[in-house]
Amino acid sequence: MRRLLISVAVAILLGAGFLATAVAAGKTPNVFQPRAHPRGLSYGEWQARWFQWQFGSSAGTTAALDETGASCGEGLQPSRVWFMAIVTHEGTTTRSCSLPAGTALFIVTVANECSNIEPPPFFGSTEAELRECAAAGFDEFFSGPVSLTVDGVALPNLRSFRTQTPLFQFTLPADNLFGFPAGTTATAAISDGMFVMLKPLHRGTHTIAVHIESDALGNVDEIYNVTITGPDED
Repeated sequence: MRRLLISVAVAILLGAGFLATAVAAGKTPNVFQPRAHPRGLSYGEWQARWFQWQFGSSAGTTAALDETGASCGEGLQPSRVWFMAIVTHEGTTTRSCSLPAGTALFIVTVANECSNIEPPPFFGSTEAELRECAAAGFDEFFSGPVSLTVDGVALPNLRSFRTQTPLFQFTLPADNLFGFPAGTTATAAISDGMFVMLKPLHRGTHTIAVHIESDALGNVDEIYNVTITGPDED
């Protein structure tokens, strides 16, 4: 189960494969580029914060186990950023939710995380070991097709968004996704993943989809139907 949760979960298996081919000519999703610092943080720093939310908070657990989008609001952060939650199984999951205008959406496609509390092959005791562990797992699990589409438009060069986090820590809540005792603390962790920060979407309903194909994990698709409410930013 851990392999599915942390490599699929962290794989964040969002998507609708059939949408990946519906690329509008001359258009690409409106995103912050890999070297940008959206809302003041680098992609690696946002990735670390996402992991601390997803695995180190009850809100992250609730959002991950939600099959419909009813708990979508658990992903809202104080910095006007929304974290998309993982799914915990293969197959297709569709979630629908509403978000306020002006919110940037932090999308996880695939990622591999290692820490000093997990068993091999996800264990490392030093920063060097953790970075090697995170990269090796990513290369092993996610060499196959991965796509992200927004309103039917595919993001090109998705793998250019791959990055590693700085060292980070997290403490597990009760009923956490690892199945470890509440209060267990990883004092050192690293993730290697492909995350994309979407710039705030215009008011209305949008479809975000990610499709992953993995020999180790199978195919997982997740579709988010997101309705943006309130006035658009200038």
